[in-house]
Amino acid sequence: MTMIIAQITDTHLSDVDAADPKFSARAENLRACIADINDLDPLPDAVIHTGDITQHGRAAEFDHARALLQSLEAPLYVTPGNRDGREGVIRAFTVDGYFMPDYAFVHYAIDEHPVRLVAVDSLGNGIGPKGDFCHDRLAALDATLAEAPARPTVLFMHHPPFDVPTAPDPFAYQRRQAVVDLATVVSRHKQVIHIFAGHMHRPWTAMLGGVKASTVPSVASDLRYGSYLPTMATQPVYQIHQFDGDEGFVNEPRLPGSGVGYPNT
Repeated sequence: MTMIIAQITDTHLSDVDAADPKFSARAENLRACIADINDLDPLPDAVIHTGDITQHGRAAEFDHARALLQSLEAPLYVTPGNRDGREGVIRAFTVDGYFMPDYAFVHYAIDEHPVRLVAVDSLGNGIGPKGDFCHDRLAALDATLAEAPARPTVLFMHHPPFDVPTAPDPFAYQRRQAVVDLATVVSRHKQVIHIFAGHMHRPWTAMLGGVKASTVPSVASDLRYGSYLPTMATQPVYQIHQFDGDEGFVNEPRLPGSGVGYPNT
């Protein structure tokens, strides 16, 4: 059993006619990643966007994002970032038909691929960029995972549920207990094999509840953090995650048009 997932994150798009040139550069970064994804052979089974699709969560920004993302030739699944807000994501992407209609947060499972995909809404409560998990979200995740205990499963969310020591603020949640509670749920479900996240704008890997977890750089090159070659300054980055039943997921960085890797810092 094999599966290929392309992960993009933190595109931070503005309106299509935004005056600031950094926003047109971010749109070009996303276009380059989409073109590279579409050129992959084989095509990924799925593309996940792990949040901060937009800069301010405005309807016009989501319209711009959808206009760009609709050119993907692989199925796209999204989860909200703190910049987006869950209401904006729901309004923009509910037409795609994979959101569960009975939840007040963005929570759903995709069962049509070799590996089950479960979206987790990590948005915090109140003002500020940090994440959180309430009782209802953790209960929904626990129930969703219990539905398919024999299916290899990945979770994807915006805020990484682990410390990223190279970041100015290494912990992405409002409460340390929120991550402890998530780890408790994850550890009960042995079919969970990876957690994919964004938010930190840099690559990092860690463990949560016995499961490997990772974050990737932002597609928006002006917001990407970490140590990179000078020739990569304006190049977007995304990652390919390749799964097979023996090795789990192997993560491969992709720089459209260059073939150059980046240091995992």
